[in-house]
Amino acid sequence: MKIISRYIAIEVALIFLISFFIFTFFLVMNSLFVLSDFVIEYRIGVIKVLKLLIFLLPSTVAVTVPMGVLVGILLTYSRLVQDNEYTGMQACGIPVKSISSPSIFFSLFITFLMIIFNNTILPSFNLKYKKLYYEIVKKRAGIVIQQHTFINDFDNYIFYIGEKDNKNDILKNIIVFVKQTQNSPVKVILSKYGELISDEESLRISLKLKDGFAQVVSANQPTKLSQMFFDTNFVELDVKGILRNKNTADNLKSTREMNFFELVEEARKGEKSKEGKHWIWMELHKKFSLPFACMVFAITGIPLGLITKKGGRLMGISLSLILIFIYYIFLIIGQNYGYRGKMDYFLAAWLPNIVLILIGIFFFVWIMLPQFKNKFISFKRLKK
Repeated sequence: MKIISRYIAIEVALIFLISFFIFTFFLVMNSLFVLSDFVIEYRIGVIKVLKLLIFLLPSTVAVTVPMGVLVGILLTYSRLVQDNEYTGMQACGIPVKSISSPSIFFSLFITFLMIIFNNTILPSFNLKYKKLYYEIVKKRAGIVIQQHTFINDFDNYIFYIGEKDNKNDILKNIIVFVKQTQNSPVKVILSKYGELISDEESLRISLKLKDGFAQVVSANQPTKLSQMFFDTNFVELDVKGILRNKNTADNLKSTREMNFFELVEEARKGEKSKEGKHWIWMELHKKFSLPFACMVFAITGIPLGLITKKGGRLMGISLSLILIFIYYIFLIIGQNYGYRGKMDYFLAAWLPNIVLILIGIFFFVWIMLPQFKNKFISFKRLKK
């Protein structure tokens, strides 16, 4: 029995590694195409862009590891069926429980590693990515400003840029909407030309506007419009306070950059916490629910692989993609409601796991029914 367990575990591990590297490669390539614009369009240094890519890797790994586990298990067990090895094991009286245990223990081990990974490496690299990105934004604010787009990345302002000259860093036909607060006047600024000016010492970014005018409407007297013309005007920009304050880990960290203990500490602060309650509790649950996807995929993948009698590896890959799609659909639904506080946090974070576990249990019962029947018949014969 040890030989069979080792045989199954080795094959699952090998296919898992291959699948993991393939999934990771494609997701990294997608990120690379996006980040390549930083080099081509905005002349950001190649080394900084490569650092961004490295800091993005852990968030990619957190997604591709469960996917690799699923593909490894499904392809292994579907191959056992295709090559009649599963039939031979059944003929020798080896129960499904014994055939499944190597993969269950393997996925349990990976789940444990991913819990550690998600609470140490992932938040640390997320923070490094964020700090480096904001450093780039401070030095080159043009990254977040695009032409023909409403830009809502800066505090208190919404921008529309008619045209952007990336080579000379000149902006044309600019509209600035000042976000309205209680009892504040409605203000719109229009300018023919502008440029972004950054001061690294004071950590300031300003939009220098030339040849324009500002229109102001009072909240108390909406029918009266005042208009002021200017040659030069400065609009100070900020991104969540980051550009006005020194970059420290404390004012950069959000829930995604915190580990389990930091999230617990943040949750204890209650109303005094700088983060939203819904986000804190959702991220707390996700520290465990996402790694547990490895176990869930094992519980679902084993019976599905054993009932796959036709199609071989192609069918295994197809079933893997379908299960991954189902998982992420329910993950998105859960997150949508959980982050808004419209669903219990536990249910919202664990919803995809619950759905797939139920599917897995159903198929496990399905494949074990013949064994239960045989045992029942044997028991009846013994009684006679």
